[in-house]
Amino acid sequence: MMKLKKWVTTLGAIAGISLLMVGCGKEEAQPVDIAEGVDKCDICHMHVPNDHNATEIILKDGKALKFDDIGCLHEWTKEHGTDEVAMQYVRDYYTAEWTKADTATFAYDKEFKTPMSYGIYSFKDKAEADKFVAEQKKGVVMNAEGLKSHTWERSMSEHMKKDGHSSGGHQSGGTESTPAPAHGNGTSTPTTTHH
Repeated sequence: MMKLKKWVTTLGAIAGISLLMVGCGKEEAQPVDIAEGVDKCDICHMHVPNDHNATEIILKDGKALKFDDIGCLHEWTKEHGTDEVAMQYVRDYYTAEWTKADTATFAYDKEFKTPMSYGIYSFKDKAEADKFVAEQKKGVVMNAEGLKSHTWERSMSEHMKKDGHSSGGHQSGGTESTPAPAHGNGTSTPTTTHH
């Protein structure tokens, strides 16, 4: 009986070590910094601002593709597929912190202003997305799965500048919610001003 117990313990230890080795085998692809004024969107070729609208695809070969709007990231995956994609990253609306696209929550409204007018903001936490939509009194909240069936229409409203980028700000009902600066450390909180 003692020999059997020792054998089971040894097998358990081997199985545990094997699982650890498999888990540590390859590091997860990480987002890379945006070089503002240098990096251009891989779809629309506009400069990518280092802000909450920036998104990235990290390919399996390590190459980082950068986009100024989540809609451009979507266009790239529609055109090229995802077989070579290691990871997709979006940024939190309030903190500009990178977060995995497949775990993020999204808020959409055709009046939300984004560089290429897709009207989608990303949030690390669902509660923050829900709160944002409630404050704006418009928009819908989606998870990554819901985003797959989104229509991806662009709003060509008056907020577009002639270079294709929005003038910024999120106006609704006399209030404007301002996201944290792009270099936020994750501890910033949103501000609300009344007009």
